Amino acid sequence: MELKGKTEFKQPVEVIWNALHDPEILKEVIPGCQKLELVGDFEYEVVMKLGVAAVKGEYVGKVKLEDIEKDHYYVFNAEGSGSPGHVKAKMDCKLYPTEKGCVLEWDCNAEVGGMIASVGSRVLSGIAKFMAGKFFKDVEKESGKKTINN
Repeated sequence: MELKGKTEFKQPVEVIWNALHDPEILKEVIPGCQKLELVGDFEYEVVMKLGVAAVKGEYVGKVKLEDIEKDHYYVFNAEGSGSPGHVKAKMDCKLYPTEKGCVLEWDCNAEVGGMIASVGSRVLSGIAKFMAGKFFKDVEKESGKKTINN
């Protein structure tokens, strides 16, 4: 399954970049995130509880950020499995400034297997796009709170 998207933020690149790499913020904004723990350089263990249609369950996995060019680009790799199935995803993330803030363009390729795949790619891609939109909206909201509090 391939997904692409573009999200505009009202905040500058540095603020959004920092939010996208802050474990405290990420734990708050990743849908269903129960645990996000740094275990190495840009590598995290993750536990998530998610449901898609009637297929619900817990996923345990790892996330690793690679090819990092600060404030500009990184590759997000994720793998997870649980009773509903397994997911493996690779996402290229490009962040660049605009006059009104910044833009993040992302391009994701995901492999889904097990019961979760039985939901169908059309439904899964719609849900994934919805969740991505909510994630980025929440990133902006949380990064604004952190900027105000600092």
